Amino acid sequence: MKALYLAAIMALIMASFAADTYAQYNGECWAADYYSVFKIESNGQATQISGFSQPLSLSINPKDGSCWVADTDAIKVRKLSAAGQELAVIDGVATPKAFAVTAEALTNPASVSVDPRDGSCWVATLNTVCKFSPDAKQTFIKDGFNEPLVAVNPKNGDVWIADSSNARVVRLSEKGNQLAVIAVEGITQPKSISVNPIDGSCWILDPFTHKIAKLSADGKILVQTTPAVASTSIMSTSLVASLDGGCWMAVMFDMMNDAVFKLDATGKQVLKVEGFAMPSGLAVDPKDGGCWVADTNNGQILKITSGGQKVSNISELTQPKVLAVGYKEK
Repeated sequence: MKALYLAAIMALIMASFAADTYAQYNGECWAADYYSVFKIESNGQATQISGFSQPLSLSINPKDGSCWVADTDAIKVRKLSAAGQELAVIDGVATPKAFAVTAEALTNPASVSVDPRDGSCWVATLNTVCKFSPDAKQTFIKDGFNEPLVAVNPKNGDVWIADSSNARVVRLSEKGNQLAVIAVEGITQPKSISVNPIDGSCWILDPFTHKIAKLSADGKILVQTTPAVASTSIMSTSLVASLDGGCWMAVMFDMMNDAVFKLDATGKQVLKVEGFAMPSGLAVDPKDGGCWVADTNNGQILKITSGGQKVSNISELTQPKVLAVGYKEK
């Protein structure tokens, strides 16, 4: 039965999204389910944008509020305006080398992360990492990865890569130069990765061993632990860095009474919120330190305050999987 649970949520595991501290958060949230992307305003009103096929990752450009979407099964990356209009499409079927070194190696995009300094976007596929300019022109592509996920450091444009099935973390410069290759003992399949925009540190999570690690901006291991409560769960589904140096972590116990935890900068549990059903996406509220949660099997999005209260229940979605917060520039 446990194996069945693991298989059911593999497609829901994703990289988390870093906040940008020089932009002013306006209370909105972007979300995706199987066939749609939603723009959710601060008052809870949701605008549905249809026509997607298993979008597995979202990332916001804080300069203009636009949203990049990994439209995975459609083999496309789409860029939407802050109002939801389509601004650009990178179509891997029409141009296979957009996501692969050779057309024969075409793979689906599964992770996106915007560099807030210039609006460019990094994209990860099954075995490549690519970079695109703000107008969706390819500027970099490199293969040799195996199920990677990407997360940009907004301080300097470095991109962290959870090279999942190669059991390592790779750090590239904004130009694609390799800066570090890091293997963390006990983390054999890093499936969630998130950068703290304050200091550039990076949290990674292995959902199967429940081990987490925190790396400094230059790649030194700062934390390496297994949260005690997570070791009794079926799977640790997602992790996102918080602005205080800690992180939020979603854990699945039985797909009916799952929980979200707040961990401090050392990986110690400081908060537990129960009552979720397969929480699979997290995003931090940069204004108050709370956390948005995609409560997948309950078909809703909730926000947890920094004190652990559930607020902002939004239920217009069908099995929401991923989230990203939106910003407006000062």
